[in-house]
Amino acid sequence: MLLIWIGALDQGLAYAGLALGVYLTLRVLRFADITVDGSFALGGGAAALLLTEQVPAALALLVAAALGALAGLVTGLIHTRLGVNDLFAGILTTTGLYSITLRLMGRSNIPLTETPPGIAQLPGLGLGSDGSWLLALLLIVLGLIAALAFLLATDFGVALRAIGNNPLMARANGISTRRGLCVGIALGNALVALAGALVALYQGFADVTMGLGSLILGLGAVIVGESLLRPRSIPQALLAVVVGSVVFRLMIAVALQLGMDPVDLKLATALLLLAALGLGRFRLPGLAAPGERP
Repeated sequence: MLLIWIGALDQGLAYAGLALGVYLTLRVLRFADITVDGSFALGGGAAALLLTEQVPAALALLVAAALGALAGLVTGLIHTRLGVNDLFAGILTTTGLYSITLRLMGRSNIPLTETPPGIAQLPGLGLGSDGSWLLALLLIVLGLIAALAFLLATDFGVALRAIGNNPLMARANGISTRRGLCVGIALGNALVALAGALVALYQGFADVTMGLGSLILGLGAVIVGESLLRPRSIPQALLAVVVGSVVFRLMIAVALQLGMDPVDLKLATALLLLAALGLGRFRLPGLAAPGERP
């Protein structure tokens, strides 16, 4: 039973990059980015392919993140240079990414039979491979939180937040909203693709359809985390998003333990998200998430 909850915790940490990427695009930039559905699968497929070619796991993760950043940059350019609506820009990129990912993988599914050596060598904490994964994922997620908190506290990060809060005022202060949006969307999708790679490594396979519904999962983690912790600062908000990702996966694990048919998992996810949205409406005045209007 303990291993089931540890496994759910591992999954929540593996999906944390997805939640952080969605937070960056949706909360900071106020950009509804559907590209995440495609970049998640792209990252997972690229990492799995590289691992089958005996490429070190660390390099595979970096390549996956770079490909995700490239996908996000394409969406940003379509939106800023061609004037396409944010939703349509993301849909166009995601549609193209399906074929690109399938071409890259060469088949619809790539199995991974072994735990990457770098992770297998970590202490198991008395929990076997799940303990090694827990330690590795925890270190990665803490590093992502620290890096994002630092970035958003810099002048560039403040500029990104200004673009999301008031783009007209940002332009009046000499901030290039086009460049900021492109870089911010690229960074968000790099985090999403990294999450896709980590999920593929953890679950032992990558599938071309693994990104379907990623935006909903990421949004659910953001809403759950903000509703539970009600953050007042950027570091707190980033931590809340990660906590939300873990809690979201634990809630799904509870539903499965109570006998829910896996076929109904998508319905359960939608209901959990609806409940989180309802919980968010009880947020007290002045406790809105950073960058969010009360």
